[in-house]
Amino acid sequence: MSLFKARDWWSTVLGDKEEFDQGCLCLADVDNTGNGQDKIIVGSFMGYLRIFNPHPVKTGDGAQAEDLLLEVHLRDPILQVEVGKFVSGTEMLHLAVLHSRRLCVYSVSGTLGNVEHGNQYQIKLMYEHNLQRTACNMTYGSFGGVKGRDLICIQSVDGMLMVFEQESYAFGRFLPGSLLPGPLAYSSRTDSFITASSCHQVESYKYQVLAFATDADKRQETEQQKHGSGKRLVVDWTLNIGEQALDICIVSFIQSASSVFVLGERNFFCLKDNGQIRFMKKLDYSPSCFLPYCSVSEGTINTLIGNHNNMLHIYQDVTLKWATQLPHVPVAVRVGCLHDLKGVIVTLSDDGHLQCSYLGTDPSLFQAPKVESRELNYDELDMELKELQKVIKNVNKSQDVWPLTEREDDLKVSAMVSPNFDSVSQATDVDVGADLVPSVTVKVLYHSSRL
Repeated sequence: MSLFKARDWWSTVLGDKEEFDQGCLCLADVDNTGNGQDKIIVGSFMGYLRIFNPHPVKTGDGAQAEDLLLEVHLRDPILQVEVGKFVSGTEMLHLAVLHSRRLCVYSVSGTLGNVEHGNQYQIKLMYEHNLQRTACNMTYGSFGGVKGRDLICIQSVDGMLMVFEQESYAFGRFLPGSLLPGPLAYSSRTDSFITASSCHQVESYKYQVLAFATDADKRQETEQQKHGSGKRLVVDWTLNIGEQALDICIVSFIQSASSVFVLGERNFFCLKDNGQIRFMKKLDYSPSCFLPYCSVSEGTINTLIGNHNNMLHIYQDVTLKWATQLPHVPVAVRVGCLHDLKGVIVTLSDDGHLQCSYLGTDPSLFQAPKVESRELNYDELDMELKELQKVIKNVNKSQDVWPLTEREDDLKVSAMVSPNFDSVSQATDVDVGADLVPSVTVKVLYHSSRL
């Protein structure tokens, strides 16, 4: 049992030939139980939405039928799933599902079952928005400092940010110079959106600047904008990282300052709120996903980074603290509390391998089998011992492998010495000049009766 393999707590394989990506995994108490236990929400490009509540009987068990709370086919491909306060008039959590041309918000609820089949779960569509442009990804948060609710921002494939205030559409803005969409995140501390452009730059846009900029009816600047009558969308700060950004995450823990984490193709960056680099780490592998997940000491942040070598690395700032092997290449990683077990690492591969694991080592679970015990009968043991002793004596008498006593005729040695020198000297390897060394041949004969 390898020391550096992830400890498998629960795992399953989703569907048949389905595909998944970075935004298809989410952990949250989506059914609002209030017990602090997360559920695993997974969406696929085939349009299947699944919600799991794993509780293995013992560590390493596969998925049971009751672990799958809900499975529904939504027809359209699911690009991203998020959980937040998306419905007005309530602070309960709801599920937002992003399709290529639709944004749907659902409520997930469970009904207590009176039979052995357990509880029944269903989703109810609260509202949906039909998108005029093809979506790429989304982020959510309390834009503008609103209290008790979350707003949603969707980025289209042509670089437009569309903001939705729950059931209503707010505005849309084109990012200047956008060519290809990049990862998108929201920082509540600075009230700004962080994204990456195709110019290998990390860019920050204030929400207030987006809200008061000229409406994005068309991408070209109008004559009014050129003459200064309309507000132009300007970037707050930019940072050229020299490579394509794979993901962006905003974290703010009590023990550490608010930071912007950017995962590149070969480097890992931690930025301050103003875009200055706090630290960076050069990676000697190709990363696939990452997640800053906790702060264990003041001023430091722990980060999970998965790569295409089936490995998961854990860094404390830039110091590697642990490395563990996974059975698949993770495209999404999350950390949550499942079945009263805190800190469970949930990973998802692009072909649907979903695994819940934890770090550390396990002792060997091998136990010697119990020996069958029986009552001893000493009379029978004495009889069996005497019989075995007789067998041993008979074997020694009939088969003498080695002689018990030495005899004179066991070995005879005779030697024959020639009275004359050899006509041709047999001496070898002698360096005495040109003279030959004389030699005498002696024959020794060995004779044994046991050979």
